[in-house]
Amino acid sequence: MSDGIRKIGFIGLGSMGGDQARELAKLPLELTVYDVFPEALAKFEGRARLASSMAEVGRDADVVGVCVRDDTQVLECVDALLPAMKRGSILLIHSTIKPKTAHGIAERAAALGIDVIDAPVTRTETTKDGPFVFCMTGGDEAVAAKVQGVLNAFSTNTMHIGTLGSAMALKICNNLVSWCGIMLGIEVANVAEASGVPMDKLLTIMKRNGNLTPLMAGFIEFRNNPGDAAKRDFFASQAGIGEKDLALGEELAAGAAAASPITSHTKALLKKTLLAICEG
Repeated sequence: MSDGIRKIGFIGLGSMGGDQARELAKLPLELTVYDVFPEALAKFEGRARLASSMAEVGRDADVVGVCVRDDTQVLECVDALLPAMKRGSILLIHSTIKPKTAHGIAERAAALGIDVIDAPVTRTETTKDGPFVFCMTGGDEAVAAKVQGVLNAFSTNTMHIGTLGSAMALKICNNLVSWCGIMLGIEVANVAEASGVPMDKLLTIMKRNGNLTPLMAGFIEFRNNPGDAAKRDFFASQAGIGEKDLALGEELAAGAAAASPITSHTKALLKKTLLAICEG
């Protein structure tokens, strides 16, 4: 690994972060991981060093990645990590958060000689093995280059976007397309079903002409077949994530004095729509 990176820390072993850490564990480096849920942490027994606290993850690490739910959880991680991390180390924020939150973290970190890169990710492959995300980076390009080998471990693609916060802004915009498309897909399925349109024929045509995205297809499939309790629990959690992502989009648009009526309308409907499907 170039640029003297020998030890990596990672916090957040959920559906996205857990898969990132899975790929990091394959590198010939020392990996320390942490999650508040013991069952998530236990999956890395024998593959990484299991930390007992967030501060332990940052201690002596050259690079630390954070992939948790929202701004509040990221800030909790940062509060624990910054006092423990060494000068010259790098903090990668993979969670989707407000650009201004990333700026605030970077200011605090700079005072301690720690660099911050916003590095949100979006899934490009559905796989149980190998790189699976497009990773965007914002911040000092030279610092981002130092961690390229780390990012390559779990990324099918990487792209440096610009100054700190720019990658978060791009990721938020990308999420708006995803969630608005998902909600449109569910609405289309409802209209089609009510109109007597065969669902399989609808999906065949939408797939062939490019209207059916993989994410939209996954949510329509769940709408058609809510499945077992585990599947319902997953999609119920997505309702909260979607509402959070759309709220970030509203705030980003407002800060740029850009209109976002579709985003606002989708946010008002998304959570109750998905929860209604989960409840049958």
